[in-house]
Amino acid sequence: MLTLLLPVDGSEYSDRALDYAIARAAKTRDAVHAHVLTVQAPIVTVNVKLFVSQDSLQTYYREEGTKILEPALAKLAAAGLTAEPHIGVGDAGKVVVDYAVEKAVDEIIMGSHGRGALAGSLLGSVAQKVVHLSPVPVVLVK
Repeated sequence: MLTLLLPVDGSEYSDRALDYAIARAAKTRDAVHAHVLTVQAPIVTVNVKLFVSQDSLQTYYREEGTKILEPALAKLAAAGLTAEPHIGVGDAGKVVVDYAVEKAVDEIIMGSHGRGALAGSLLGSVAQKVVHLSPVPVVLVK
């Protein structure tokens, strides 16, 4: 069985990565199991901690993550692929790699915003971090 991790952020780049994953799955003879992951940035300001409960924060992360996951899951289902959804919170690159290790995926397929090396080094890049930290192959779709 081929196990894929598909990190999504709702962008056109992650949509293209989903299209690639669907095409990749169609070409393999193995059964394919997909994990679809979206990562929410943590909200950690003093005011938030003082005035917003942990339950409210978790509800917010779940609602925002679900908005991103639903179209991706629908696209995969329309292509005949089943997927396991997950919402992470934290540093996106680290969460993606940690999830890949935890679920023992074979490959990570994700969109890249296609910034050059200079822009990526100045702005930081989730894709660059995943490529650097991942113990499994990473396919970047531009």
